[in-house]
Amino acid sequence: MKLQDVYAYHNLPFLAQKAMEGFITGNHHSPLHGFSVEFAEHRPYNPGESIRNLDWKLLAKTEKRYIKQYIEETNLRCHFWIDISDSMRFPEKQELKLKYALLAASSMGHLLHRQRDAFRFSLYNETALVWESDLKSTRTHLHHCIQAFSPFWEGQATPNSETPFAYTDLLKGVTRRNMVLLLSDFLFDPSQNREDEFWETLSYLHYLKCEVLLLHITDHPQERTLKMGEQPIKFVDLETGSHIKLHPNEYADAYFASEQLRISALKDRCNGMGLRYYDCDVAQDLKLVLNHFYVERARLI
Repeated sequence: MKLQDVYAYHNLPFLAQKAMEGFITGNHHSPLHGFSVEFAEHRPYNPGESIRNLDWKLLAKTEKRYIKQYIEETNLRCHFWIDISDSMRFPEKQELKLKYALLAASSMGHLLHRQRDAFRFSLYNETALVWESDLKSTRTHLHHCIQAFSPFWEGQATPNSETPFAYTDLLKGVTRRNMVLLLSDFLFDPSQNREDEFWETLSYLHYLKCEVLLLHITDHPQERTLKMGEQPIKFVDLETGSHIKLHPNEYADAYFASEQLRISALKDRCNGMGLRYYDCDVAQDLKLVLNHFYVERARLI
């Protein structure tokens, strides 16, 4: 599923479920087996053992007693930190980055629910922790969370909070060896000096031995290369409202080089802290980010 094909639809719960089902269908061997039911192998039955896992069909065919053994799957605790700051609303009318983050997180929530893994969502911007859910694994919990996303998906939510916010507020409920996913464009307002605080929070997650995934969400053609046509364009800072008018082609090369340096520094910092970094383009099929998530989850069980 590609965001450009579905972003105009308002039914986020339906789209999230279809994205998850499309991901499963695309795998010849489904990655989802349910909790503690994946068959591993047979072993001989020993007299006196419980017959609960005896393979009765095999007994009927061979008159030999074998026990079916299963792979016990570990319940995971997963936390989603979703950036809903104004820069995530680029392009301004389509809000593709924000919608990509919400759809990806909702689809991963479906995957976790099927595995009976507990998950928690937190929506934040640079000034407020706008909304957060409980840490649960139920279908009702999933439905409640995706419904809470819907106003942001539809462009109807206008979060406004004067409550002081610190990135450490996102650590609520995070314990050792949890999984934490950050969905953001990782653009920081230099006037607020919040970037150091952000990295200190991730350093604490590393101390807790959490598996941390940074999903860097951007609109590659426009944000990485300034492919915006041949005419002069008025650029507006969605965070501060300041603006400037210039010709994109005149600055494309210098801007591309600067952006590559910023991304390289971001990757180096992640590698140095043992964090997983994934570059996500809003034009890519959502299956790619779901596959990244599933591979990392599989490493923890």
